[in-house]
Amino acid sequence: MLKSRNTRCLRVLIFNHSYPVQFIDVSNQYARAFGDEVEVCVVYLTGKPDEEIRQKTLAQEVIFLDCPSSVVRGLKLSVIRKMIQLQRQKSFDVVICHRYKPTYVMLWVAKFCRIPLLISVMHELGAFRHFSRKLLLALLASKELILAGVSNAVRDDLRRSVWRLPPGRILTLYNMIDMEYTEPRLFSREEARAKLSVPAEAFVFGNVGRLAKNKDQKTLIAAFSLIKAFCPHAKLIILGEGQLESELKQQVNQLNLNQDIIFTGFVVEGFRYMKAFDAYVSSSIQEAFGRVLLEAMIAYIPVIATRVNGMPEVLGDTGFIVDPEQPKALAEAMLSIYQGSLEQRSHWVEKAYKRVREVFSIPKFQEVMGQILLPGLDSNQ
Repeated sequence: MLKSRNTRCLRVLIFNHSYPVQFIDVSNQYARAFGDEVEVCVVYLTGKPDEEIRQKTLAQEVIFLDCPSSVVRGLKLSVIRKMIQLQRQKSFDVVICHRYKPTYVMLWVAKFCRIPLLISVMHELGAFRHFSRKLLLALLASKELILAGVSNAVRDDLRRSVWRLPPGRILTLYNMIDMEYTEPRLFSREEARAKLSVPAEAFVFGNVGRLAKNKDQKTLIAAFSLIKAFCPHAKLIILGEGQLESELKQQVNQLNLNQDIIFTGFVVEGFRYMKAFDAYVSSSIQEAFGRVLLEAMIAYIPVIATRVNGMPEVLGDTGFIVDPEQPKALAEAMLSIYQGSLEQRSHWVEKAYKRVREVFSIPKFQEVMGQILLPGLDSNQ
């Protein structure tokens, strides 16, 4: 896809904070965007060397810096020195940083080593709201820097927050999903239900995510309680763990829904269980993007999501969008899917699958990188 002006192949560095599954996927998304005739090096700022992670990472070289928390919180001078040495040794043409701390390091590296194109991708809202971060970016940003958000919501938040960087250099780079890799790994409906011990005749609403305040499963549970009397075969399954687990289970107990709301705890590769659900429900009150919606959409599951941040961008007009923290509105959407016909549900899921293919697939991302970002490399060479 890309060619260097000299005789060697293009060299790309992808610098990640750590290696949770979702960030390995994102890293691989960017690696694939450049095609096969590119040398890719992936660096993980934190986390011990792990051979399984190395094998899952698409790169010719994977480096684990294994930085302790004390180093990550501080000025990171030792990390900056290591990355200066790496840049001088490899002469990367493109450096892609995911999240703030890798960006911080590489902004300093760029002051000592030439980086033709530096791309910083922010995955959360509020990344540059702190004064110190605003100031650092204003002082260190050069014409080689492109700042990106994983949704228009994040992009707009960045444009409101940062100083001196022109809006034209603050873009949207959606998270994508590798459909060709993900689809074959989904369990069938029968397999997924057997693994989760779900009755075949149940109508299952599903939710996957941390049991945390921003995911707001409290509202989801309240909404389910409103429809249960009208939906005798309905179950709610929540995959995930977190600090609110005991509080949420207490809520379920008070509503006398212990037989109908199931907490599975943490499940490895939770996306593989999507076909166990008849509908997917996200009740989040903050969500920069909403990758889990893509996983539901390619599993042909109707989706309900809240009108917050990047989620309406993901779902478009292919599902139900409701206001956050509104149990009644969420319940009405859930009831509509429960009572809807198979034809109606088929209409929604076909539209959703097509949207993922056209907007959030790897080929689409390759097109975006080629048409929007990569010309910046030529202008800086």
